Amino acid sequence: MLVAVAGVSHRSAPVELRERISFPPCLGRQFIRRLRESGLVEEAVLLSTCNRTELYAVVEDERVRERIVREVSSERGVEFEALDKSLYWMTDADAVRHLFRVAGSLDSMVVGESQILEQVREAYRAATEEEAAGAVLNRLFHSAMRIGKRIRSETGIGDGAVSVPYVAVRLAAEVFGSLEGRRALVVGAGEMSELVIRNLRSGGVGEVRIANRTPARARELAERLGGRSVGLEGLEDHIREADVVVSSTGSGEWVVRADMVARALERREEPLFFVDIAVPRDIEPAVQNLPRAYLYDIDDLRDVAEHNSAEREAAVGAAEKIIGPAVLEYTSWLSTRHVVPVIRESRSEAERVRQHELSRFLKRLDLSEEERRVVEQLSRSLVNKLLHGPIADLKAAAQSPLEDERVRRRLFGLEGIEGVDITLARRGRR
Repeated sequence: MLVAVAGVSHRSAPVELRERISFPPCLGRQFIRRLRESGLVEEAVLLSTCNRTELYAVVEDERVRERIVREVSSERGVEFEALDKSLYWMTDADAVRHLFRVAGSLDSMVVGESQILEQVREAYRAATEEEAAGAVLNRLFHSAMRIGKRIRSETGIGDGAVSVPYVAVRLAAEVFGSLEGRRALVVGAGEMSELVIRNLRSGGVGEVRIANRTPARARELAERLGGRSVGLEGLEDHIREADVVVSSTGSGEWVVRADMVARALERREEPLFFVDIAVPRDIEPAVQNLPRAYLYDIDDLRDVAEHNSAEREAAVGAAEKIIGPAVLEYTSWLSTRHVVPVIRESRSEAERVRQHELSRFLKRLDLSEEERRVVEQLSRSLVNKLLHGPIADLKAAAQSPLEDERVRRRLFGLEGIEGVDITLARRGRR
């Protein structure tokens, strides 16, 4: 049994590939449920964000990797070779460390950003609701969320933290020199759009228009943050009247088309600045070929984000010191799981023998209830002390898988005695 992660992120694949294998929530749930029902994985959690799509799974062995890649490529309509080339595959301690780094925002494009921990929590919640997560991933993701919280509270990695929306607005400010008095159009009304609006406001933007497929959500956001809600049906006019357009809907189709922008540019003289932070992208790439149109997608924000990462180097080092022992703790627990049934069985057998021998002994003596209680307590204590050493040795030796019979021999002190039948050995000890 292996704990594995198969995925792509901003570190391994361009946005053109990431958007193609990104899973909408409902399809992601169906996918992990189908993987589990097919027997390809024992447990599964799917994490799909704007910068990564990762499948965490409990699998039989390394040979499962290719089949998982083929399942993902088939599900998302991506060529196997292209996905296989960009996909990373990690198992056991490496997979555990990777998830802890993801939850702690160490692997984010913007180190220290706060959204990823909630995204990890939501991915795990979806898996539990689909009954796709079991004992191994339950413990792993609970540990990851605990480690993520510790990193944020103990290292200062989130102090003055920036985010992708912050980087997007900062880039717009650098292009224009200043956003004071500029007009902005935000397409989408989700969490990322809310962060964009807050950063635009703090950057001095004069007017913010919010266009969304659900008008009620746009109105609520406009009333709360200050802005004007508009409909998508008049998007071309709103683009023409804006200086900065930031889109974050992830609708899966082009929300802002090149022909729409071309017509808007014909009716204005100043340039237009577009930032597409959605995955899948919202703005048709051909926009960047239009005169006076400047388009940046989420991968274009990397240089600004990497500068932020360098500034957090000390916090990253402190976070790694938290992660190291946590990885060891989890993998130690994982490595002993295969001997737990044997230990449980052995404790049960020892308890049966104790009760049998105690009953025979007590029949010969005329003891008071208090004396009987003391004798029984003594027998329990002796059994626990006798089992403690062998069980501790078993857990220590569990780094390499042991066959059940060999484990029992070790537990009962019979290792090295050839030809001894375990059942007879037990009977002989009664």
